[in-house]
Amino acid sequence: MKTIYHLFVLAVFAAGTASCSGGREKTDPGPMARGEVRFDLAVPQRARGPVYTADGFRILAFRKNGSDYTYLQDVPLGGLNYADGKFSGTVQLPSGDYKFLPSYGLVAPGNYSWPLLVSAALNDELYVTHTRESFPAVFMLNRPLDEVPSYSVSPDGPKQTVSAKLRRAVSRVDLLFIRADKDAATGDYVEKAGVDVFGPEKLATVKLSFAGANSRLGLSGEKAAGTFDAEHTIAVPADVMTMGTGLSTAVGREGYDFENVLPADIISGSAHLKGTYLIPNADNTATTGFSMLLTSGEGSTRTIALADKIPVERNKATLIRIYVLGADLFAKGIRLEAEVDTAWDGSNFVDEEIDTPTNA
Repeated sequence: MKTIYHLFVLAVFAAGTASCSGGREKTDPGPMARGEVRFDLAVPQRARGPVYTADGFRILAFRKNGSDYTYLQDVPLGGLNYADGKFSGTVQLPSGDYKFLPSYGLVAPGNYSWPLLVSAALNDELYVTHTRESFPAVFMLNRPLDEVPSYSVSPDGPKQTVSAKLRRAVSRVDLLFIRADKDAATGDYVEKAGVDVFGPEKLATVKLSFAGANSRLGLSGEKAAGTFDAEHTIAVPADVMTMGTGLSTAVGREGYDFENVLPADIISGSAHLKGTYLIPNADNTATTGFSMLLTSGEGSTRTIALADKIPVERNKATLIRIYVLGADLFAKGIRLEAEVDTAWDGSNFVDEEIDTPTNA
């Protein structure tokens, strides 16, 4: 099996929200002089794709205390106006020197946990932890903490303007099921049109398993040390599935937009499933094991496990292509082969074939 990881890139300019896991965490700054700081942030909206809204943003304010920056509060967003894809406005904060850490997508309680922030010193020991299922589609600064700029806030000093360019801080693992024939002489796959690749039994659930996935993401988007075995169950595949209606498959070609997978981009009858968001590696080192369990509407199962580990790299989608060499995936005697391919510079290619047990 060839290994192919296809690039998807989406940059966002953004910042700011206020709300913590388990409720808002705030400290009382007490009576002290206050100054103004302006946030002027662009959030470009695309003609197609995700829509970013004000309530998905959060800004952590860390105020200098001696040699450390300690968490003071979340920046209140009531003074910021969000219109036409732009955040702008002025906020009053107690005087002092600050570092601001904005993020998008880590507001609502989900499959992650925040560290205890109250009065915590800003360092690499503060991280968001991936606890279960799919991590959110997070955007952060993606830079070391010592490179995060500081801003001075005072009642009589110049008003500081905070701007931030947030970038995607995660990787995503997608699945592409393609009905195909295999040329015995060359080993090449030839996709072919048909009806539902999963057959008359239909696809009921998908359980994705990742061995040794990264579990910690620093507050600025840098990966922290720590791994766990993640499992993500897609209980309703139709919610994340695109069934093909096209003449050929464009999904996975160089430069393909994984945020806009369209039926016409997949050969008729084959299917794409939007998979799991994961905290990425710092590079494209292959460290994460992958397997999945597919269950049909009639209880038939297929298990597919990759022999080689996969890299998960920030802002890139890992596309696992499952070739169904026969009538449909749940038919008796059908052989499945998996191909994972990488499209970034310096990628390594590994060929292997995967057979799954036939139904009894």
